[in-house]
Amino acid sequence: MLTRNDTNIQSLLDENTHVIVQFGASWCMPCKQLKPKVEKISLESPDIVFAYVDIEATQDFSKKYQIMSVPTTIGFHNGIEIQRVVGDNLVNVKGLVEMLRSRVNEP
Repeated sequence: MLTRNDTNIQSLLDENTHVIVQFGASWCMPCKQLKPKVEKISLESPDIVFAYVDIEATQDFSKKYQIMSVPTTIGFHNGIEIQRVVGDNLVNVKGLVEMLRSRVNEP
């Protein structure tokens, strides 16, 4: 899973069809617990690009997507948000992966 900042997260969305972004913070215990689980899912999902964004290091991007609590995980298809999961529910994150996989053959 790639760690991104404001200067390169938008280009990641622009250059890839399917992206999952986990928003978190260094002080957030649920974020710390969820991150390695999402990293494991990312290794099992080479058809989807995964990124981690620290809300304190990416304030403009976090504000753009109205991140109100962390962890928040967002799935993007062609740069457009298609679904978000708020909280550390791994089942919902896996559902987000499956939803994106169903769109893998879409342009």
